Amino acid sequence: MKYFSYLAIMVLLISVAGLCYLQRTDGQAWLTSDEITRQSSDTLARAVKVISETSQKVVESMTADSSSEAIVIYKWQDKQGQWHYSDRPNPDGKSQQMLLDPNDITVVAAEDTAILKGSAKTTNMALTGTASRVYDPVVIKKLFEDAEQVKSALEQRTKALEAAQ
Repeated sequence: MKYFSYLAIMVLLISVAGLCYLQRTDGQAWLTSDEITRQSSDTLARAVKVISETSQKVVESMTADSSSEAIVIYKWQDKQGQWHYSDRPNPDGKSQQMLLDPNDITVVAAEDTAILKGSAKTTNMALTGTASRVYDPVVIKKLFEDAEQVKSALEQRTKALEAAQ
């Protein structure tokens, strides 16, 4: 494998060097050091231009004065004492108006909360990830009790075997 890699590198180098010696129909070489220098300086100039434009946009966005208006939301407490937040006031009672500054809001991706509501999709999930069985807490408790009994039986057997030797 090592020799194949050396061979491949040598073929690549010879083919690039051959472009410097082979001539086109007009008598010029396919590849010259002047052409390489010109193309690399053009590429470098384009890269510098793109980087400067991008950095200028980033600086402008960071230093821009945010003139966005505050968002109005309403909060109220229901008869059970639970707080509610909405973009509309409570139609059945009194609401407190609150102002939110969009610059102070951090957006976080939502988690799947279907398991909290006990949806069929998530409660049917087995520990292996298949939807074949529903695990009842009573059955799980019995499973752990059986495992403890097996563990104590194995410990007693080990002690009996050690005593027999």
